[in-house]
Order: sequence, then C-alpha cells, then structure tokens
Amino acid sequence: MFPVRNAVARGVSRQWLRPSSLSLQQSRAFASPASAPFTYEISEAAGTKIVSKDTGSPTASLAVVIKAGSRYQTLPGLSHALEHFAFKSTLKRSSLFITREVELMGGELGTSLSRENIVYKARFLRGDLPYFTELLGDVVTKTKLIPYEYSERVIPTMENEVNVAYSNPSYVALEAAHASAYHHGLGLDKLSVVRKNFGVEEIAAFASAAFNQSNLVVVGSGVPHAELNKYTTEFFADVPAGKALTAHAPTYYGGESRAWSRSGNSVVIAFPGSAGGPAFKAELSILSYILGGQSTIKWSSGNSLLGKVIEKHPGVTAVSKNIAYSDTGLFYVAVDGSAPSLVKALPDVVSAIKSVSNITAEDLKRAIQNAKFDFYTAAEENALSLESIGQSIITTGKIPQVQESIKSLESVTLDSVKKAASTILAGKAAVGTVGDLHILPYASDIGLNV
Repeated sequence: MFPVRNAVARGVSRQWLRPSSLSLQQSRAFASPASAPFTYEISEAAGTKIVSKDTGSPTASLAVVIKAGSRYQTLPGLSHALEHFAFKSTLKRSSLFITREVELMGGELGTSLSRENIVYKARFLRGDLPYFTELLGDVVTKTKLIPYEYSERVIPTMENEVNVAYSNPSYVALEAAHASAYHHGLGLDKLSVVRKNFGVEEIAAFASAAFNQSNLVVVGSGVPHAELNKYTTEFFADVPAGKALTAHAPTYYGGESRAWSRSGNSVVIAFPGSAGGPAFKAELSILSYILGGQSTIKWSSGNSLLGKVIEKHPGVTAVSKNIAYSDTGLFYVAVDGSAPSLVKALPDVVSAIKSVSNITAEDLKRAIQNAKFDFYTAAEENALSLESIGQSIITTGKIPQVQESIKSLESVTLDSVKKAASTILAGKAAVGTVGDLHILPYASDIGLNV
C-alpha cells in the first residue's frame, strides 16, 4: 500500500445526524414511503464497509472516506499531503493516463480534507460504476509516492491552497477560534501552514496506518448496492485489516487569538457545541437557528436575533453555525465587515447571544421549522455529504437517520434551549479576531469571558 518509489521507478505504473441501530451485516434500512429518500443499504465487501443509496439518477457519486483528517496526523501537514497525492501515479496508471481516461468517459474526480477525514471522490455516469470503483481502489491501495511528484506537483498545490485560504480573513478567524478552543487535536491547523521537514517515507507510513478496513468506508449515491458490493469486493481486496486511528481527546479551553490582516476583518465567537451521531444535542442545533443571521428570504435580513442586528449595521454579516465533530462540536457566530463597522456591531452581536434567555415560543417554533427544512432538504437533494455518511459508519457502525434527528429537533423546548445557552455562556468563549487589530476590540471589551 502506497509504495515509496524513486524517480527510476516511474516506469512501473473529506454530521450531525443520529445513526440508526442497524449493524454492519448486510441489511436494509426499511422506511415508510414518505422517508424513501433517506433509505440506505450497508454491508461489508471483503472486509471493507460500504454504504449506498440508489436514487435511480443517470449520474452517480462514489467516495472513499478515510478517518485520517488533520486531528489524526502525526506531523503537521501529513493529512494535507496525503490528500494531494490522490490521483497521481499508481502502479497501474500515470496521473496523465487517469486524467485522459476520466475526460474520455465523462466524469469528475475530487478530494477534500477536514479535521476528521480525507475523502477521495468521483462523480460519473451511472453505467461507469465498475471503472470508477476500480480507479478509487487503485488510488487507495496502489498509489506510488514518487519524490519528484511530491516536490513538483504536491507541494506547490498545497502551498497554493494555503495561500488562498489564508488570504480569507473569515477562514483564518475560524481557524483561530479552533486553536483557542481546543489547543491540541481539533485545535491544530487543518492545512499545512507549518509543514515539518517530512518526505514521502513519512507520508507512506501515515498512509499505511490510515488505509485499513477499520479506518475507511466506501460510500455511494445513485448506485445499485449489489453492484457496488461486487466491485468493492473485487477492487478493494488489497485493503488490509487494521486498527482505527486515534486522536487527542478534545478538551475545550476557550481563549482569544488575534492576527493582523490587510485582506479584511472577521471575528468568530465560539462556544462548546453539539457533536454528531449519538452525542447530537438538538437544543444546540436549534440555538444556532434562533440566532440565525443568514436569511432565507431575498432582500430581507430576516427576523432572527442576528438578522435584527445586521439590519442596524449595513455592510456587516453575522451568521451562527454549529460544527459537529465525531466526539464534540463548536457552536460559533462569525461576524464580518469593515473594522469601524465591527466596532459598532460586535457589542450588539454579543447582546443578541446573551438575549437567548428571553426568546419566545414563536422564536423557537421558527427555529425548529427552519432546522427541519434544512435537514430534509440536505437529505432529499443529496447535500447530506458522503463524508457525513461515511464518518457515521466509521465511528458508530450505523447508518445516519434523518427521521431520528427530526424527532430530536421537535422535542426541543424553551427551557432546554435556555438551559443550554445559559450553560455555554457561563463558560469561556473561544474568540478568533482577524483584521485591523489597531481598531478591532478585544473579547473583554465587548463583554465576553475568555
């Protein structure tokens, strides 16, 4: 798996739903006709876990979700490098050959990296499932880590991605909030900002530890499960048995991180949030909808708490979200705008966060309905990412279930939301501030405890 090759050898050719109680033995999540869009099948193919949903559409998607995101890497930048080695040369194909094949057949190849996972993915015409399953199996088990490709193709694209990301103050502020919140593990940079002096040998060692049957899952959408099982059995047969990677247990600290930027201004105010899967806390998800900020009505700032703040401060955006990880979550409000505008708006944003204890039954109803709409829409339109499904299978061995999450949302009460808000506000915030630091206030200046 991932053999290291020198230049002479060139010729030898990415969360938040509750899981169901189904086991990984071949099974079907039967549902009523109304919930048919949420039906998945799971099984094991030669030891590799697979999950799929057949939508009957003319195009299909396939992904390999590997539990090898930045929180699991042994050196800063390893996950980022491994992601960028996807679809380079394998023992069977050169990267140019892969490109030509996919362009001739019609399809897309891509990768993504999160703090939890690396995802290799393909989108293609439904009838081409055998080829793309074989290609992904080839990439997972037979990629050649060639030094010249690392130096000439991988490192430059990694550096370009870092430069683009860190020219975006909103991205940097959220990364800074993570660092303040967790310190280790989830607090480390997702991208290779600080890249240790490692080479293809270290990348190969990390890949060997990560790419095993306990640590990855094949996820399909728009594919017949029996066919996916057949081709996974054939083309993923070389994936070895092994142990799942472990990471530093998340501990929330809170604090403040500030960074100068000429590109713009952004402040992220974060608190402990809801994890995904069995640890999903519906009241924290609802809390993010109560605060809101991103209107669903064109030309309107909406009636959410943050929507009312935005209306008073033209040019400022404020959005509340919850990032659900496998074992914890980060609930945050991101505020962007010019530095003088943020100086005026941030105290109102903090007041809106603290005013959750005064919400009405109408506020709660609106938040629950909007949350349900987003959950259902994500499932029906396949926006519920293949990564989310794969992560649920890897961490819990169970299928994500939209209906169970909907029931949890509907059971949220005013008291439970107020209690959740009171609990997180009593602790420390994790604040990331990026922009004109000469003007932008400190957390304590706007009434936050860090």
